[in-house]
Amino acid sequence: MYTESETDMKKILLFLVGMMLLMGVCMGVSGEETLVLHPVEGVIRPGQAILIEYEAPRDGTASLTLRDAPEDTEALSVVAQTFEIYKGHGGLWWNGTYNGVPAPDGDAYLVLECEGEIAYVPVTVGNVHPMVLRAETSVSVLHPGESLSVKAYLTCSGTLTLLAQHENGETDSVSVQTEEGEGGLEWTPEGLTDGTVAISLMLTDASGDTSEPFRSVVALEGFPEADIPAVEADSGNEKAEDETVDAEETVQEEDRAEPVLSGDNDQRQYTPNWTSPYYGTDTSLNYWTLPMDITDEEAVWQVLTSPITVVDTGKDKSERTQIVIRKEPSLESDGVGVVTCVSQGVHVLETLDSGWTKIECYSSSFHNSKIKAWNFLVQGYVETKYIKTVKPNQELGFVVDKLTQRLYVFKDGHLFSTLLVSTGLSNARQPYNETRSGEFLLLNPAVGEFRSDNLYCSMAIRFDNGDLLHEVPHTLNRDGSNNYSNTEPKLGERASHGCIRVQRKKTPEGVNMRWIWEHRTNNMRILIWEDWQGRQIPYPDDDSLVYYNPNGGQMYHSGPTCNSASGKTFEAFPYGELDSETYAKLERCDYCTPPLRKAEIDAINELHAPGGDHDPVLTEARRKLGLLDE
Repeated sequence: MYTESETDMKKILLFLVGMMLLMGVCMGVSGEETLVLHPVEGVIRPGQAILIEYEAPRDGTASLTLRDAPEDTEALSVVAQTFEIYKGHGGLWWNGTYNGVPAPDGDAYLVLECEGEIAYVPVTVGNVHPMVLRAETSVSVLHPGESLSVKAYLTCSGTLTLLAQHENGETDSVSVQTEEGEGGLEWTPEGLTDGTVAISLMLTDASGDTSEPFRSVVALEGFPEADIPAVEADSGNEKAEDETVDAEETVQEEDRAEPVLSGDNDQRQYTPNWTSPYYGTDTSLNYWTLPMDITDEEAVWQVLTSPITVVDTGKDKSERTQIVIRKEPSLESDGVGVVTCVSQGVHVLETLDSGWTKIECYSSSFHNSKIKAWNFLVQGYVETKYIKTVKPNQELGFVVDKLTQRLYVFKDGHLFSTLLVSTGLSNARQPYNETRSGEFLLLNPAVGEFRSDNLYCSMAIRFDNGDLLHEVPHTLNRDGSNNYSNTEPKLGERASHGCIRVQRKKTPEGVNMRWIWEHRTNNMRILIWEDWQGRQIPYPDDDSLVYYNPNGGQMYHSGPTCNSASGKTFEAFPYGELDSETYAKLERCDYCTPPLRKAEIDAINELHAPGGDHDPVLTEARRKLGLLDE
C-alpha cells in the first residue's frame, strides 16, 4: 500500500508520463516510425469493456499486458498474450479481466510489446463493475403455485433484480439485497398466462452502476388462457404428439446428440479463408482463421465478441452501398469484387503508406453490382480512410453454417440453441442467389416485414445490402391466416434468393426467429460459414441419446422435451439404434433439430467429397466470368 504523499507523487509522475506519451502519439501518427499506445480515458473498471488503440510502424506479433511498471517482467493482468498487429492504426477491446479474474485496482501501466519495441501508457484500475458472472434457473417450465429460483455469482454487493417480461407485454420484477459472491432470489408469477417469459437478471451497486443483463427464457404452463386471438393452424404439414408419457425429466444440454465438425477426419483445417493465397499466414484468432467447429464454444465466442473491421464511406444509407475492391492500389485499377459498407467484415492483409489497404472478403456481388464475382473469395485494395473498427454486441451472436443449414445461437459465451434455416439456392439464371459467406453485423433499425412476390417475410433484419435474416416466409390463406406449407418443409436445405430464412417453431430453449427479433440490438454479429469442397459432417457418437414417444410417437427428438408436444416427456435411446427396425420409421422433428440420420449425412458428405463440385451452377457462372483457372 502507498502512503498519501507517495500516492500524490505517483499521480504527478503518471501525469507527466502521460503528457510525454501523448506527444509521442502525435509524432508516431505523423511519422509512423514508432510503436505508440494511445492514452486510455477514464478509469478501467473490470467488467466494463474499453477500447485500447495503438499505432504500429510495421506488421508483427505483439503482447499487451498490465504491469506495475513498464520495466517489470511480471504482469498484473493480460489483455492479449500473442496476437498479430498490422502497420497503421489498430485496437483491442478489454473488459479488465484475464481468465475471469479482475485486474487489481490501483495505478499501473498498459505495456505493448512488438518485435523488440515497447510502448506504454499509465492507467488507473478502479473497483469492479457490477457483473453477473454465472446464473442458473431451477427449472425451464413453471406451473401455477411454483416459484422460480435463480442462483448467480456476483462481483460485488448490491441490488439483484429479476425482470420478467411475458410475450403478451406484461412485466413483473423482484429485487433483493445481496453480497459479493453467490447470491440468488425467487420469483413467483402472478396474473400471467401460458406462454414464455424472458428473464433478465441485473446487479446494481451502491453507486448506481448496473451490470449487463444475464438473460434466460422460462415457459409458463397451466396458467389461465390468454385473452388474445388464437393462432391460426398451418395447413396440415405439422405433426402433433398428444400421447401422455408419465416420466418427468428436465432437458439437459449434454443429452442432445449434435453433429460435430471436428474429430478423426481432420475438419479443423477448413476455415473461412481455406482457399486464400494467404491461408495460414495469419496466426491470430479471427473469423478468417477460425476452424469451422461449432463445438469449440470458447473460440467461436471469442470471434463473435472481438472487434470487427468494416468499410464505411460515411454516406447516408451506407448499409445499401457497395464499393469496388481494386486489383491494385489505384482508383484506375480493375475491380476484383465488391464489399458492402457498414455491415460486412473484411480481413485486413496489409496497410500501405499510399493510403490503401489490402483486404480479403467474399465478394458481395448482387445482380446489379459492378463486379459479378458471386460469393467469390477475393483479395484486393480499398482506400484506408474507409477502414473502421466496430465493437459488436457482447451478449448474443450467431453462426450460420451452409453445410449443415443450421443457425447456432450463442448467448453469454455458450451455444444456447440451434435453429433450422434455408440459405440461398442459386440457379443458372440467378447465380447471385447464393448467400454470401463472411462475417456481418445485423443492423438496427430493422426492416420488419416485406413482401417478395407472393411471399411475406416477417421480422427481417438486414445484414448484407439486400440480404436479410427473417422468419421462414408465408403466403396468405383466403381467410387471411398464414400458410407456411410451401416453405417450412424446405428448412434445413437451400431454398431462398439469398436471404436467410429462419425457423419459426420454438426450440426447447424457446428460441425461434421471433425470439431473435425480440432480443435484437444493433451490431449483433453473424458468421456465415462456406461449405468448402472437402468439408464433411461426422456422425454423432453412437452412444449419444435421441428421444421419442413410445406411445405411438412419429418423430425423434434431440431432448426429452420438445415444443412439438408441450408437457410431454420422451424416452431416450442411443443414436446408433436410429436405423434399427424399432425406430426406422421415425421422422426427424422440425422443432428441436435432432441430428440427421447416417444416410442423410452420407448424402451431404458425398456431395462435398474432396475433388468434387457440390455447386456446378456457381462454378460455371464463375468460369464464364473468367474468375477460375481453366
